[in-house]
Amino acid sequence: MSNEDQSEDHSKDQRARWDIKYEQGLPSLTEPDPFFISAYERFVTPSLPKLGEGRVALDLAGGPGRHALWLASRGWQVTVVDVSDVAIGKLRQAALELNVNVDLFAGDAAEYKLKPAQFNLIVLFYHLDRSLFPRIVSALKPGGLLICKMSLRWDSGVRLTTAGSSPLLRNELPSLVPELDVLHHEERPVRDRGVVEFVGRK
Repeated sequence: MSNEDQSEDHSKDQRARWDIKYEQGLPSLTEPDPFFISAYERFVTPSLPKLGEGRVALDLAGGPGRHALWLASRGWQVTVVDVSDVAIGKLRQAALELNVNVDLFAGDAAEYKLKPAQFNLIVLFYHLDRSLFPRIVSALKPGGLLICKMSLRWDSGVRLTTAGSSPLLRNELPSLVPELDVLHHEERPVRDRGVVEFVGRK
């Protein structure tokens, strides 16, 4: 089996797994994350006057769109990318009910064509693909913001063998986006793992 076949199978498995989760309805994925709201108020709101009318945002691996809908209802032009057809379907329905416009892309975040200097704001929550970060940085407009929250491996004594799929290590995230000015970076333990909250500006 070629690498391409394997990655296609992996992508199908991912899609099926998330479709099931979204079919069941995850209450935690309907409300915006409190960190997202506080990061928006602290870092995005002060820069809004400079953005004028061009408020363009990307929610990568955005699921059923808890952050995208919140942004769209505040006048943002939002694109959502997610691997789950179920999540995209639910988001399309929710956008209709709220009477907001959201651009939807059903597919893996890695397949989405990011153009340079395309977005004022990129939101990335709990989707780790290290190869995406240089493209994310490139896709931010000058002064654009990345709001990111990820799981990370809190116990540094344990190392996974496959670097590609292993969770972030402590203090790794800022090193993946060296071109961004770090506005906020906090790591803390949560149950059996850790979580990192990060805001960077281009």
